Amino acid sequence: MAIQNASDLVSSVNADIADNNAGSISAADIRNNMVNTVESIVPIVASGDFQTHKINGNNQSVIFATRLVAESGVKFDTSDTSAYSEANKIQTIPFRGVGEITHSGLAGLTGDDHDAYVPVSGIRTFLGNVGMGDIYNNIDNTLIGNNQGWINCSGNKGLVDLGITFNNHGLGFEATNPDTGKYGENIHIGSGNYGGSDTTYSQFKFDYDQTTMHTAKSTALAWISFNGAAYLNGSLSTGGLSGISVNSAYNVSAIQASGAGTYKIFLKSGLIADGSTDYTVVAHANGTTSNSSPQSMDLVTPAVVVRNSDFFTLAVRNDNGEFVNSRVNDIVVFGHQSGVVPEASVTITNFT
Repeated sequence: MAIQNASDLVSSVNADIADNNAGSISAADIRNNMVNTVESIVPIVASGDFQTHKINGNNQSVIFATRLVAESGVKFDTSDTSAYSEANKIQTIPFRGVGEITHSGLAGLTGDDHDAYVPVSGIRTFLGNVGMGDIYNNIDNTLIGNNQGWINCSGNKGLVDLGITFNNHGLGFEATNPDTGKYGENIHIGSGNYGGSDTTYSQFKFDYDQTTMHTAKSTALAWISFNGAAYLNGSLSTGGLSGISVNSAYNVSAIQASGAGTYKIFLKSGLIADGSTDYTVVAHANGTTSNSSPQSMDLVTPAVVVRNSDFFTLAVRNDNGEFVNSRVNDIVVFGHQSGVVPEASVTITNFT
């Protein structure tokens, strides 16, 4: 007996087992062809040199009574795969449905095919407003704002490492007046995981000179620069009190004069914590009614004595004890704005 290929087997069967009209087919003819077939099955299948049968057209099906095992793969020879190499037309990994596909198993993940997403590589920018979520003030664990989330470098890593609830790092955003449709926006600088202690707070660092800032307490609450020379000797000069002119001002609502070198300056309503008079005022006056030269000055003492939550007074007196008008008056106010958390108390000790 001999191993034969598929076409030789077919030819042998057709020749040896023809129509038996003459009665010439022997048992050996049948036996020999059957043995040749049995011996040839394994080599034919192993070589891959066997026939395939295509199913063309729609709505055709093949029913197998037993399980079909496609160990060598499934070949897709269609117009859609015409540009593929023969090897790429064969699928050797089963498709188990879309629910079984892992994202990392997809092709083309390094591309930028989804405009709705912002790649972590930063190759594209946001094209519209991006809302954030609710943020929390870690000092008293209160909810702030109507939008969410902090933008920072560490993300939620601090929450996992420290086993805490709130992040409070970086920048947070709060929409103001959302119920009225007149939106404003507060930008929050995080107080850190411990309410600002242990340097966990967020701060601005200026690379230009390495300076840092984590609070606005060092910023002036108000200032004013005005010309008070028009109010002479306790009487209104020609043109009246309007002769007093303000050069520049911030968070100052009004100024009144009650005599030579004596003024009451009003702060904007609600600027200072209610009822508080614990703020600092730095004042300067040149003591003369001229500013025509660097020497247009006299020795005077500008003093801020009366302080209220909404106004303070300024009195300018010379060495003769006279209250005098000044062409140049500069005032700066520092202190705690309404609602600001105060600093810890200053330690006071004696020294020798």
